Amino acid sequence: MANYYEILEVSEKASKEVIEKAYRVLAKKYHPDGKPQEEKAKAEQRMKQINEAYDVLSNEEKRSKYDSDLQWQKQQEEDRKRQEEQRKMQETYEQMLQEERAINKQNGEERNQEVAQNKSYATNENSRMASAKAIHSQMQRAYRQAYNDYWRSKGYKIKEKWTWKKTKDLLKALGIILLIILFLWFFPPTHQMLVSFYEDNFIVKAIVDVIVNIVKGIGTGIYEFILKIFGN
Repeated sequence: MANYYEILEVSEKASKEVIEKAYRVLAKKYHPDGKPQEEKAKAEQRMKQINEAYDVLSNEEKRSKYDSDLQWQKQQEEDRKRQEEQRKMQETYEQMLQEERAINKQNGEERNQEVAQNKSYATNENSRMASAKAIHSQMQRAYRQAYNDYWRSKGYKIKEKWTWKKTKDLLKALGIILLIILFLWFFPPTHQMLVSFYEDNFIVKAIVDVIVNIVKGIGTGIYEFILKIFGN
């Protein structure tokens, strides 16, 4: 994605007036009509970029969306650089280990103590890299959360992925509700109250009977299916 601020030679915090002034100066400087024939094609390309940048940055709505996309791109580039640095560190570390193993093989038992020290260093280094990855993951989650909150504030709906954690939380909540229902049903005072409420309320009785029949039907179907599979 092109950096429109660099094209117009202004900062990302430039006001609308500064952007307009920069546009007029650059348009005058690179307009094809004022260029020799051999430079017209290059000037036209440059002018196309200037017009495109001004069209976006002079419109508040377009600029707001562009700023968000630009920040996202910068974050992605920073993440790639960080991952590249970690990869280089890992390669350097592995190379150091290979060189150390070669030296230990040549010198024999005299290098055993240094090998132990290097293993300790490897453990510390792996622990540090694991911490760095955890921090990086937290930063990514925080950025995604901020990004989603920004677009929600603009009126957009952000569709979040259904995760295994959410599934476990849902099952846990259903389990707690089921335990509460079972406790109320088998606890004598509440059991009698629930039975009386069930028998005296026609609508509740009808709903409960429908649910019970559905559950019985599902259970019967599963039982017959199992019998067909294992009965053969």
